[in-house]
Amino acid sequence: MYDGLEPGAARRRFAVVRGGLRLLAAARLGCPPGRIAVLDGTCPLCARLHDSVAAAEAAEPVHFSWDRCGDLVVYALSGTTVGAGAALLAEDGAPDAAPAARRTARRTAGGRAVMRGGCVGPGIIVDRTVDMVAVPHGYTAAVVRHTGAAGQPA
Repeated sequence: MYDGLEPGAARRRFAVVRGGLRLLAAARLGCPPGRIAVLDGTCPLCARLHDSVAAAEAAEPVHFSWDRCGDLVVYALSGTTVGAGAALLAEDGAPDAAPAARRTARRTAGGRAVMRGGCVGPGIIVDRTVDMVAVPHGYTAAVVRHTGAAGQPA
């Protein structure tokens, strides 16, 4: 994908985001970043190939997600399907701006937790946690992590 991007800001941003993911995954998997395979993994909820995982030889794969908003990148790594979402707080100081931005971050994270929409619809109900995470002033971010299997009440 990197080679398909025009030289410039988008290409540099992609390299930085993917490099950050490799560094975090390498630390979690206990191996050098060059030995990490970033791939589409089998979804633990529906068994289709649409989850995002980082893997290394002799290590349990780690599920990952990331989201970018402005200059902020939020990463989430987990032993189960996970999603990350980030949103910019409105600069106009409107009283409902912060709650609206938090809802946007939670919705984005929830959508990414069922990577690419592959697990939506009847029968795919899972227990999950939703956590707001600390990020620099002016942004809000959330992480959604599945904690149960399909078919269990949410």
